[in-house]
Amino acid sequence: MQKPNIKIRKGRSLIKIAIACLLIFVAGSNSFAQYKGAPVKKEKLIQALRSKQLQTRDIVAVIISNGVDFSLTSEVRKTLVAAGARPEIIRAVENNRRAAPNSGSIFASNDFDKIIIEIDPPAPDYNELLEQAIRTYKYQNNPKNAVQYLETAIKMKPKDSKAYQMLGFINLYGLNNLTEAQKFMRESILNGGSAVFRVFHDHKSSSMSHCTGSLYVSPEKIRFESDNNIHTFETLTANVEKIKVDHASSKIRENYPIFKVFLKFGKRKTNFRFAPISGNEDELNMAAQFITESQSNNFNGIAMVSYR
Repeated sequence: MQKPNIKIRKGRSLIKIAIACLLIFVAGSNSFAQYKGAPVKKEKLIQALRSKQLQTRDIVAVIISNGVDFSLTSEVRKTLVAAGARPEIIRAVENNRRAAPNSGSIFASNDFDKIIIEIDPPAPDYNELLEQAIRTYKYQNNPKNAVQYLETAIKMKPKDSKAYQMLGFINLYGLNNLTEAQKFMRESILNGGSAVFRVFHDHKSSSMSHCTGSLYVSPEKIRFESDNNIHTFETLTANVEKIKVDHASSKIRENYPIFKVFLKFGKRKTNFRFAPISGNEDELNMAAQFITESQSNNFNGIAMVSYR
């Protein structure tokens, strides 16, 4: 991270300034020692939840690492849940409130009345770049600029999966570039993240015909998180018996491409049905392919196949 450029125009002595800096550090260290980087703001958390690009575990990890700068009131809890926060996120917010540092009377002293410090704003850290990418893509509808933020983030932390995961998502849904999406999804998975697909979950027996949500494919595991916070399930891909595309049995719409994931647990069998919200069968085949690769934990880039 770029070091602040500090210029002292006036002051009684450099020693006093050094002492003041030390006092500031000590005053803040008790509150912030366990956290890294800037605390998560409520508005940024809501944006991340609504973007549907990050899995619950990813958001929780950032909250635990950075803390939050707001209190979990009943009203805030309702707002977060409405944005898609699951219980794990609510608990993380509740347990990681980052108290403001106690500045005391350090800046009230007459010793510093004549000191003017110019500080260059620090370069954004990794999580701030992710936030800028989410805001630029979702709220400014500018996927190309969002990609630039994420490429910068990757240079900063090439082994962190989140930027790759978001690049896969934006290339797929913002730029309609399946080749690049597939490449970055693989990089995300190889670094412990997920490939993310926006899907309908087609209900087999329910008063509701379907719900929307995000399907996450990670090494040896698939997870679905519904947007309405009702349906969430996860299973090891070792339990996947087969994957089949079906155009006939979907409740979503006639001749809409849907893929069934058949699961087997000993003698018990079940299946889940998904369809890409885009209706793009190439996207459907990509999701099915990643599930197949996840079974063998082999993400070296096999050729695209069609599942029928």
